[in-house]
Amino acid sequence: MINYPLVLQILNELEHKPSESLESDILEFKAYSSEAALHNAKELSEEISALANQKGGLILVGVRDSRSVMYGMWPDQLCGFDKVDGYTTLERLRNKVKPFIALELGEINHHGKNYLVIKVPHRRDLLVTTTSGKVCIRDGKSSRPMTPDEIEQAVKNLQNYDWSSESLELSPAVLNETSVQEALSDFASRRKLTELGIPNFLEAIGATHNGILTRSGLLFLGKNNVIREQLGRFEYRFSRKTAGGKLLINDVWEDCLWETIKRGKALFDHCNQPQNLSFQGKEYTVQLLDKVVFHEAYLNALVHRDYSVDGMVSVNFTGNQLIITSPGTFYGGITSEDIAKQEPRHRNKALAKMLMEYHLVDRAGMGVLRMSVSSLKYGRAFPKFVEGGDCVEVIMQGEYLRPGIFVLVTDQGADYGIPELLILNIVYEFGFVPVQQLTRQLAKVSNNPWDAFEHALSRLPYVELCGTRGGVFIRVKPEWNKLFNVSKTLRITSASPKHVKLYRYLERHGNASNANIKAHLGLRQTSQTSAFLKSAAYVKRSGRGPSSLWSLKEKE
Repeated sequence: MINYPLVLQILNELEHKPSESLESDILEFKAYSSEAALHNAKELSEEISALANQKGGLILVGVRDSRSVMYGMWPDQLCGFDKVDGYTTLERLRNKVKPFIALELGEINHHGKNYLVIKVPHRRDLLVTTTSGKVCIRDGKSSRPMTPDEIEQAVKNLQNYDWSSESLELSPAVLNETSVQEALSDFASRRKLTELGIPNFLEAIGATHNGILTRSGLLFLGKNNVIREQLGRFEYRFSRKTAGGKLLINDVWEDCLWETIKRGKALFDHCNQPQNLSFQGKEYTVQLLDKVVFHEAYLNALVHRDYSVDGMVSVNFTGNQLIITSPGTFYGGITSEDIAKQEPRHRNKALAKMLMEYHLVDRAGMGVLRMSVSSLKYGRAFPKFVEGGDCVEVIMQGEYLRPGIFVLVTDQGADYGIPELLILNIVYEFGFVPVQQLTRQLAKVSNNPWDAFEHALSRLPYVELCGTRGGVFIRVKPEWNKLFNVSKTLRITSASPKHVKLYRYLERHGNASNANIKAHLGLRQTSQTSAFLKSAAYVKRSGRGPSSLWSLKEKE
């Protein structure tokens, strides 16, 4: 919140002191002739960037530079500024910098003149740049672009920052008593503790440090109004729409995370009604949505979101799709493409540790993989992670079901991981797919997709590798076509094993000469080898004569 008494005090002092003497690394004065001039001022974005990257601060618009007035005529510095359209001006100021920062805008009247106050918060988790890419910092009373060395050091400092670990000048009395008692009982029960007082409990989970409340403690167990006053406004929403667009649930609330987790799960359970499935003469009960997938995605949204900005974590269940959105971008270099392969990086380390105490989030960072396995067991697609604007979305299929996959995994108890489940899903109904299509999918979850594929293939009795001149495929064995709902089988010839053998050899070694391939395939004549290779559309030759080499086309 803007401290208006402090602003009035500054304006009063400006009647007796030069503005230059009051400017500091947290206070900047500006004078613009009009609202349009303010919007067009290029240096304003640099001032916002500089303040946000250092300590935060205020920009007071309506004060002239003391050097532009006659010495001693300090009241002339107070020129004032036109009233502005607050919403439009705030949006335009926010658009001057990246990423989003929670600027505040206010106006104050002093001796009949209006002044615009811009409060710039300190972003400690990201560097704030101008839209042109400048990274600025306050240097005493002025702002300037950072040097490359300063940027490097600033980035290193960001990596060690944990917003959720900072202490507040508050006692545990501001916590929600009911939530604290429930959390204490749960904690003591898990650890079979008979005597544990509230102060020791709060210290044990990291809600307090030496008796002083931490931000993560307030977030987890605090009262609504105190969270809003001390940390910001964090809202949560759960909505349920039918495929036709009818709104069945639209619940919006503010609360501590302990209550928010309970409320979100209760709403999910209400929506997650069982349905009956008949398959090959047997009856099964299937949930519309997988509880494990929702739990992982929902808790990830709560623990990884950017709490340095206001915003809403939302769950939108529409038709056969579930979307969970959280404010903030990916953290620690993780991207949507490699999220399943990366070690977990917690923006809110203290908060994550606290939720780990309750096994609400995974210590081993297996959440994304667990979501993927649970989705694939139903024959549903991988969860999709999308970063857009200032939020991250997790998009998951719901209701959709491949009966053969579900029955195979649940009824027969097959213990498969992602590679096996992905193979089963990708050939379901299609019957066969090119191997390279599958390995591209596996590359999202494995650093060695070919090894993962080979290992998975050895564990699956339902599929096999086969080859044609057009390529090498994985197909459902004909005797399993009914289970996998396959109506068309890839026809193969007696040359299929040679195509498979060649493909595997080139996948392992990268390339090979005619002589190498002739020996590996057991062909008698060099001419046979040449004819076989020329007919194979999936290989490519480089070079000529005896030094020529053959490789897989997609490897080039």
